[in-house]
Amino acid sequence: MKKILVLVAIMGLIISGGLMVVNKVKAAETFLNATVDGGNLSIGNTTALTANFESKPVSLTEQTTNANIGDTNHSNSVGVEITDLRGTGVGWAATMTTTNLVTQGVVKQLSGSNSTVGFTGTYSGIGAITTSYGVYTVEITTGGAVGVALFKWTAPSGVQTTNVQTDSSILLSNNITVLFNPATYMSGDRWSLSVDALRYNYETTKGLTITPSVVYASSGVTTGMTPGSQTLFTGSGSTSNPVTILTAPSDTGLGDYFIDLGLSQTIHPNAYAGSYFAVATLTVS
Repeated sequence: MKKILVLVAIMGLIISGGLMVVNKVKAAETFLNATVDGGNLSIGNTTALTANFESKPVSLTEQTTNANIGDTNHSNSVGVEITDLRGTGVGWAATMTTTNLVTQGVVKQLSGSNSTVGFTGTYSGIGAITTSYGVYTVEITTGGAVGVALFKWTAPSGVQTTNVQTDSSILLSNNITVLFNPATYMSGDRWSLSVDALRYNYETTKGLTITPSVVYASSGVTTGMTPGSQTLFTGSGSTSNPVTILTAPSDTGLGDYFIDLGLSQTIHPNAYAGSYFAVATLTVS
């Protein structure tokens, strides 16, 4: 068998004129291109639009009430959702701010027969309401029509402002405006509006505390991501300073993630009975 193979090879060379001919293979190259377009970084709460605190009775002492943005499962697609489809791996941080939980009552006519005064606006909750609810009072000091009559008003803090000329609407404080409808006002006519706030910064060690849960990956890997620590909200305005709820450093956080936020709010003694409302704002960047 070996001899036959050698003979065939030699004959092949002879047929080719005794020269070794190498046939070159013809080739063509086609370049394949693909593009993956980056998307957006977003935060949402479609599964946690409302957080309802536990109902509490009016109390002579401090108490706390709890709520969750999301649930207590921590391993499902419920809660605050953060999605990073940018495909850049630059990382991100998610934060939350909140306003004070506030409520206000209806207008009370304290004296006189004129019921044409109203109040509008949402109380901001700024001020030291720590032992009871607050009250705005408005009293006519010089009678007459709107634009002629004068009044004085007292803020929930007890500060009084005098000799104010009536008008159709006048801003008092903390987003509360008094409305004087057309009428003849008499000296001594008086009205009040009760307001209250469960403040996020009730005291230096009390108020609204947030506790982020572990993070759940609907798509992606949680390695390297860090939930925020238990934190008491701080600030001096109607809206708090931001608190970090979740951080994804560089080359982490690509995908879709959910985190639940536990909330605990201090309620001051002798709170006003009613429904309280606040707005929490979630941001990612």
